[in-house]
Amino acid sequence: MGPARHRRPCPALGRLRGAGYLLLAAALSGCALDGALAPRGSGAATIAGVWWYMFWVGAAVFVGWLAVLGWGLLRPRGQEAADAEHEARVHRRFIVGGGIVLPVIVLGSLFGYNLSALLALPRGGDVVVDVTGYQYWWEVAYPEAGFVTANEMYIPTDTDVRVRLHSEDVIHSFWVPQLGGKRDLVPGHVNELTLRATEPGRYLGECAEFCGIQHANMRFEVVAVAPVEYDAWLDRMARPAPGPDTPDERAGHEAFMTSSCAACHTIRGTPAEGRLGPELTHFARREWLGAGVAPNERGHLGGWVVDSQTLKPGNLMPPVEVDARRLPQLLTYLESLK
Repeated sequence: MGPARHRRPCPALGRLRGAGYLLLAAALSGCALDGALAPRGSGAATIAGVWWYMFWVGAAVFVGWLAVLGWGLLRPRGQEAADAEHEARVHRRFIVGGGIVLPVIVLGSLFGYNLSALLALPRGGDVVVDVTGYQYWWEVAYPEAGFVTANEMYIPTDTDVRVRLHSEDVIHSFWVPQLGGKRDLVPGHVNELTLRATEPGRYLGECAEFCGIQHANMRFEVVAVAPVEYDAWLDRMARPAPGPDTPDERAGHEAFMTSSCAACHTIRGTPAEGRLGPELTHFARREWLGAGVAPNERGHLGGWVVDSQTLKPGNLMPPVEVDARRLPQLLTYLESLK
């Protein structure tokens, strides 16, 4: 007997085995879905269904391709010349089946599923909200209740909400992944999108169309609450701003009205009626500053008022000249706007 011959390990097989171990570990650890794959609205659930259908059809096609590849690699060799006619028939079947029949079936089923999903998306709605995109923030208006807010939209659960989309400068795109699909905001044109939240919660929305240097920091939140809570929120938000009560609030109110702030922002119930920046009547109730760039806390608020460019370079709010002794009073007044 001759000396035993040892096989050299196959690097590709080792890498393939390692990838398999990683996939198995990921599957066993469990992955929590988020965003568009964790729908909390009827429209988003329909869209997620389309994604999963494409995923499983693609997985089935991939597994079938692997099976054909394995069959081609492992089948016996040496009889090709004797069975040339048989081989030709097999090749023709693969060409017709894999190149014509299978694509027609797969693409036809995808087209039919997508068409049925498109027809199933919610349309219209009893609640109407007007959303206007600016560089780089969102104005949210409730025409029936008669008030405007910014970067935060409340909607009632289990209710079709008709969102009318406008733009005052460039093309933006409105997207709340867990509630529905995308819809563009086109200057001079009104587009519509219907949202229906099935669960209460705060859902992150973003601009999905590149619109300038701060496109990535043009976020908003959709807050879905029970209809009773929604009606109470509408009543509270329709009221004018509360008057200043304490000496610091009164001094801050005066600082606001005598600075450039009043020329750009509106506070209902006061002489401030500016339209260049977001409406601030109930500013202290908002969770975020600058369309999601920083939490609405006193430290960040001070930096935002004095020079918002340090937090969000390229936004349209210029630095504000405020006396250092009056800045804490101005912040106290803004924090009282609930």
